[in-house]
Amino acid sequence: MRLWRVIALALLAVVILVAGLVMLILPDPYEGDVLHQLDPEHTIRVLDVFGGGLVAMGCVVAWLAGVMWQRRMYAT
Repeated sequence: MRLWRVIALALLAVVILVAGLVMLILPDPYEGDVLHQLDPEHTIRVLDVFGGGLVAMGCVVAWLAGVMWQRRMYAT
């Protein structure tokens, strides 16, 4: 028995997580406007916020895939 919804959710979670991590590792010239200057060497930019949001969303989707898998495996 294949759980296509679980596989699709897990794949979606991986894609979202990778996209978020790519946004977080971009160099400063590509990250957009400065939202907050922490000190002369550290800033929070637009793509940092979007990347963090995508990583959080990817974690939620992965968690939902795990919950769906457990409900299917341990259903009574």
